Parts: sequence; C-alpha cells; structure tokens
Amino acid sequence: MSQNPETDALKQDIERLKNDLSELAKSYRAEGEKRAQAGVDSARGKYNEMRNDAARHTQDLGSEIEARPFTSVVAAFGVGLLLGKLIGR
Repeated sequence: MSQNPETDALKQDIERLKNDLSELAKSYRAEGEKRAQAGVDSARGKYNEMRNDAARHTQDLGSEIEARPFTSVVAAFGVGLLLGKLIGR
C-alpha cells in the first residue's frame, strides 16, 4: 500500500512539530529551573543576612546589659510587670 507524497509530507511535518514542541518544553523547563534556583539562592542570601543581623543585635544587647546591669534588670522587671497586667485582664 503506497502512500501519496502529501501524506508523507504531512507525516514529516507532524514529526518536526513533535520535535519542535519537545525542544520548546525542554527550553521552558530549563528556564524554570534556572529561575527557581535563582530564587533559592536569593532566599539563602537573605536568610544568612538576617541571621548575621540577629547575631549582631544579640551581641549588642548582651554588651548593653553588661554595661548597665542594674538598668537592664529594672527595665526587664518593668516590661514583665506591664505584660503581667495586660495578660491578667
């Protein structure tokens, strides 16, 4: 059973279309993976930055408490008393 030239051309066009769509899907997937990785890298950078800031602020607070221990105790007592009054209501 011989096929006519139009059928052969149509089959070749369909095959090229399948290949083109496959390549396009691979391209979109690769681009999506790149963007996702960039997002992960950015989030890691922000996390590390915030962690370093928190460590620095903790260290600064510790230094402030060491420099003024009596003031720190009075301030902590006042904050605790205020929170106790607010929560007790």
